[in-house]
Amino acid sequence: MPIAWWLLLIAVYLNRLYLPSLWFDEGWSWHLARMPIPEMLRATAADRSPFLYYLFLHFWIRIAGESEFALRWPSVAFGLLAAALAGRIAARGWGRPAGILTMLAMGLSPFWLYYVQEARMYAMLAAGTLAAFEGMEAILQKPTPLRFLIWTLLAAGTILTHYYGLFPAAAMAIGLGVGNAHRPAARRRWAASMLGLLLLVGPWLIFARERFARPEDFLRPPATLSGILSALAHGFWPGEGTWLPAAILALAALLRWNAFARRWAALTLGTLALTIATLVTVFPQFALFHPRYGIFLWALWVIGIGGGAARLGELLGARIPGLPRRAGGWIGVLFLLPLGAMLLGPWQTWWADPGRGRDPYREAVAHVARQIRPGEAALALRANWAVLYYWNRMGISAPLLMGPASPVWEEEAVRTWLEDARRRYGPPDRPWRLWLFGWQQDVVDPLGLFDGLLLENGFEVGGQPFGSLWVAYYETWPPFHGRSLTPRRADFEGKIELRGVHLRRPRWPGDLLGVTLAWARVGPVPRSPRMFVHVLDSAGHLVAQRDGPLPNDLVPISSWPPDHAFPVFTRVILPRDLHGFYRIRVGLYDPVSGARWPVRVDGSIGDGVEVGTLEIP
Repeated sequence: MPIAWWLLLIAVYLNRLYLPSLWFDEGWSWHLARMPIPEMLRATAADRSPFLYYLFLHFWIRIAGESEFALRWPSVAFGLLAAALAGRIAARGWGRPAGILTMLAMGLSPFWLYYVQEARMYAMLAAGTLAAFEGMEAILQKPTPLRFLIWTLLAAGTILTHYYGLFPAAAMAIGLGVGNAHRPAARRRWAASMLGLLLLVGPWLIFARERFARPEDFLRPPATLSGILSALAHGFWPGEGTWLPAAILALAALLRWNAFARRWAALTLGTLALTIATLVTVFPQFALFHPRYGIFLWALWVIGIGGGAARLGELLGARIPGLPRRAGGWIGVLFLLPLGAMLLGPWQTWWADPGRGRDPYREAVAHVARQIRPGEAALALRANWAVLYYWNRMGISAPLLMGPASPVWEEEAVRTWLEDARRRYGPPDRPWRLWLFGWQQDVVDPLGLFDGLLLENGFEVGGQPFGSLWVAYYETWPPFHGRSLTPRRADFEGKIELRGVHLRRPRWPGDLLGVTLAWARVGPVPRSPRMFVHVLDSAGHLVAQRDGPLPNDLVPISSWPPDHAFPVFTRVILPRDLHGFYRIRVGLYDPVSGARWPVRVDGSIGDGVEVGTLEIP
């Protein structure tokens, strides 16, 4: 491999590696890596990925430190290893030009460059998969005990890096079994390898068994064949239709129909089939899906892209009189141009963005550090270790409280938590000011309990977004008290009932209106409706509104336990110039057609229900 290629790859992979802030997931990596090993193992046993990457990072940061550059450097190293392996594998099947073109295609991919610069396990997962692929090829050439041992260790490492590593490891295990079926000695070694793999991975799966026995704390849309394929295509290849030339080039690799090309196709399609079949049938609600979890599929795909481009170049070169046969593969770079042109826009966006698509956590924490005063505290909702990373690095003396890590459904639990925090960290006889870092807070606070209680017992001084991270500032008046709901019965089609209401009235012009509605699912809800809150003047004109899911798309009301009322808090922003008498009306409507659900109140049927009035002097 020419040294110039390596220098170019290293320059691209390392470019501004230190500059983007660590974000939520990277903060989790840092947090786990700093734990004592027994505590880390217990924490990862309940997590979505096993321990191996965090164990590696645990020892690495003791050598290299905990800077952003140091935390991300292992991903760069694994990315370089993956690029070398992908180039080597492609060269094995389609010649040396295919190896170079594969590495070039990797450098063009914003998807790959993003995860090569992230302190997560995805580059390690890709490298482990490709190393196991190379080990499989070595076994099929000469099935020695040492080669089986090396493959077993690589496959186990891939699985223990991320649970999705089970899919390529299983596909390769099947391929090795079929490929060595006619060799008695190799068959015995294969059986021993499978036993060894089970002994290496099995104890961890038993230790983490509870992770696979319970569904996620929040729901995603059900995994479907079309949904997964669409997510992979558009996730791997950003841009409109970019996946199409990538697919065509991978198919072109099969124009050289040799034994290696057939094995590559079988491994890629077999891994894809195992992944989709498992997600759709076995674990539709026990495993989340994101294209990054299938980064090994992208790595296998890009090998075919390099091979297909080289093969098309050979076929074109054969038609050019006098062109040396060896030179034909290099013409394949022309066939990468359409893909490169379609990726140019996303690639330039990635290159020009100093944050590399990550939220500016460093700036958000610095914003709070400049303003927080003695006696105040901050809350990360949900528990956010990237915020803690910068909180510690900036030496902020005020307490940073970690919110819940799993969904909270009871108001009393939130009220007790806030009151306990105020007693421990707040002043005893004057208002307590609390800063809040919100990121995906609807995951852990789907009903808006924290926001509702903070506003019930105070007001929001202000807030500012930092990407998808929201920083708010509340002033509260102790002690914290709960919200008393006024009974209000309304029946929506015998499926959902409204059972109570509480209004947090605005305290001055421009202050917000808080509406807490107690909803209960009383029948099957095939498709969750959306909720509206309307503020109407005396003439019935709409002056303010809030529409949204009930309560959010992660925990739709269709998934709630039956006949249990949960209080859902909703903010309504009011214009500053409102004066007079207003009515507050709520209802449900179909998210697709927009048709309102009929509601029965006190024997009469309408398309909404009045839940209170508002008088603003």
